[in-house]
Amino acid sequence: MITAPSLSALRYIGRKVIRKPVLKKIQAIKPKEEQRILLEYSIKSALEMKYSELKDKVLKKEKQKRDIFIPLAKLSLLNSKIHLLNTTYHLGDFRSVMKLFEETERELKNV
Repeated sequence: MITAPSLSALRYIGRKVIRKPVLKKIQAIKPKEEQRILLEYSIKSALEMKYSELKDKVLKKEKQKRDIFIPLAKLSLLNSKIHLLNTTYHLGDFRSVMKLFEETERELKNV
């Protein structure tokens, strides 16, 4: 059974990935359940956008005929980890996703 993520965990994750003006508006909402739902949606959207931007960078390198096997493999793993995070919202999963974003960007710079 999957339990609802804690509001404090969502707020922590939100501070790391959601733009500040959007986060402030979400935190101003009084019903905690609505705030939790909006945080989940905003986190999911922000991570998907960041993933999409990174994927575009990888595909640009591919068009330049560069060897992108490692960034592409990490990108595939990243997609799976994002889906896991969107289910659990555990801080350990979040840290894993952010670390994988950094590693993929670093590998992309080395291509």
